[in-house]
Amino acid sequence: IGALYGLSGVRIGDVIGSEPLSREVTLTQPLLKAQVFPKMPEQLSDMVAALGELTDEDPLLDMEWEPEERELYIKITGMIQLEVISALIKERFGMEAGFSSPSVIYKETPTRAGTGIEEYTWPKPCWACIEFQIEPMERGYGFKFQSAVGDRVILSRYQAHIAQALPDALKQGLYGWEITDLKITLTGGSHHLIHTHPLDFFTATPMALMNGLENTGSTLLEPMVTMRFSAGEQHAGRLIRDIMAMRGEFDSPVIHNGSLTMEARVPVADSLNYPVEFASLTGGRGVLSSRFSGYEPCP
Repeated sequence: IGALYGLSGVRIGDVIGSEPLSREVTLTQPLLKAQVFPKMPEQLSDMVAALGELTDEDPLLDMEWEPEERELYIKITGMIQLEVISALIKERFGMEAGFSSPSVIYKETPTRAGTGIEEYTWPKPCWACIEFQIEPMERGYGFKFQSAVGDRVILSRYQAHIAQALPDALKQGLYGWEITDLKITLTGGSHHLIHTHPLDFFTATPMALMNGLENTGSTLLEPMVTMRFSAGEQHAGRLIRDIMAMRGEFDSPVIHNGSLTMEARVPVADSLNYPVEFASLTGGRGVLSSRFSGYEPCP
């Protein structure tokens, strides 16, 4: 553990130095979302500023402030993190924070290939026509944008506006969750030498995307974790029943000298409280570890 001063622009996950990494570095995936509110309502704006500062230090918090609803949200990796954040806010900013019960962060992906079209030409002066081809990709693919049209169809600077607008547009799909695992190809459209305003393609891009999702349909994805259990072999039957009740899949237990070891892949939504149940089942003598294991279609 080291302390570095003066690196105001450095964030968690950044690599300092030019030497190649000896191993891949991956950050823990936040799988839960919680609403934050100050114990004293008049401190709400101060709480937004405080969490903005904490998000600068830890981008995984990904603070969301919805001014119209006056609601404040953060993303977390586990329940204990809320206790840490609460202590930080009290120590550094002199405020007491309350939290809602965390909810699982779902995602969406296109169900099938389809086309999205937007013709933003009214009211004048404005002109931004976009045609997208949207394709679903394999789990873990993320997002890729590419253009199949030339500068004469849509000027390159306007194509850059489309590419810049898409990541924000992808934050909310048909069900209100981030859209992932898709490829979007710009296949057509037009600009106007007189009527096109520099912001028109920023406006038209999310509308074309939403039109495309209405045509492709959207599949809800839920986060999964792989849990590894170590306990006495007498708990095997109960452990298997619990995993099945959580809609999980598991490998056959390995039993040696009266102890069992097994792994299971379970949905986060069904396993949030299981560490407590497992500790109770084993009298605190069992060992449970978990790691993020991707997203899968949610029934």
